[in-house]
Amino acid sequence: MFGYVIPDKDNMYIKDFNVFQSYYCGLCKTLARTGGPLTRLCTNYDVTFYNALLHSVADIPVAFERRVCLVNMRKKPVVVPDDLTRKTADIAVLLVYYNADDDVRDGRKSRWFVKARLRLRKRAAARRLPEIDALMKGSFSRLARLEESGCDNIDEAADCFASLMRDITRALVATDENTDAFTYNLGRLVYLFDAVDDVGEDMKKGRYNPLVAAYGKCGSKSQFLAEHGEDLDFLLRSTYNKLVGAYNAMHIVVSEGMLSNTVYLGLMTQMNRLLKGEDKCQLTRL
Repeated sequence: MFGYVIPDKDNMYIKDFNVFQSYYCGLCKTLARTGGPLTRLCTNYDVTFYNALLHSVADIPVAFERRVCLVNMRKKPVVVPDDLTRKTADIAVLLVYYNADDDVRDGRKSRWFVKARLRLRKRAAARRLPEIDALMKGSFSRLARLEESGCDNIDEAADCFASLMRDITRALVATDENTDAFTYNLGRLVYLFDAVDDVGEDMKKGRYNPLVAAYGKCGSKSQFLAEHGEDLDFLLRSTYNKLVGAYNAMHIVVSEGMLSNTVYLGLMTQMNRLLKGEDKCQLTRL
C-alpha cells in the first residue's frame, strides 16, 4: 500500500524537489538512528509526503543541514530531525509492520521476513506512540474482518484506511474540518489505488479485493478495467476532487511547493496510469 503518493518530478521546480529529497533523507537517517540500518527500508515516498504535510498543518518550519549519505558517500541536504519527524519515523515502521502482517494473512508468505525483522522496532514505536499503535491495530483488524467476510461494500472497506489517516493526524497535530477531509480522502484514495493496481493479481490468486467483491471477476485486469472503467474512474476522481477541495481550503505554507506538486500533479498522474492498467509511476528517483 505504498508508492502512490509521489511528486511529479518532471514538472517540479528543482528547489521543491530538493526539499522533497531532504525530507526523504531526513526520514531515512531518523529511522536508522532509532532502529538500525535495516529500519531504513521503511523509508518511502508516502510517509515523506506525510511528514511534510504534518509540519505544514502544525506550521512548524524545518531546518536543513548537510550530512553524508551512506549510499553514495556524499554530503546531501537533509531535514534536521525534530519531534514530529521522529514520530513520523515511528509511524512509518508501524505502517510497514501492520501492512506486512496483513499481506501474510493474504497469503504473501515472503512478507513474513519483513514482519519478523521489524518486530522489535515495532514494539519500540508502539511504546512511544501507544495511541497511534492502537489506532493501527484496530483499523487493520477491522479490515481483516471485512476481508474474511468478503465485504462487497467498497466504501466500508476503504473507510478503514481513510479513517486511520484522519485519526492519526488528529493524534499528532491540531486539525480542522479541512485537514480531516484531506487526510481522510488521501487514505481512501491510496486504498483505492492499491485495489485497482492489484486487481489482476488478486483475481488470479483468489485474494480479497473490494473491487472484485463489488463488481465480480473478469478474465484479466485489462478486461476488468475495460468493463468497469467508468465506475472506477468516477470512484477515484470523486475521491480525488474531495481531496483537492479540502487542500485548497487549507493554510499550506511550510514546504508548499513539494506538497502542491504532489497533490495537483503527482496523484493525478498516478490515477491516470492506474486507470489505464499501467504500473504505478516510477519517475521519481532520489
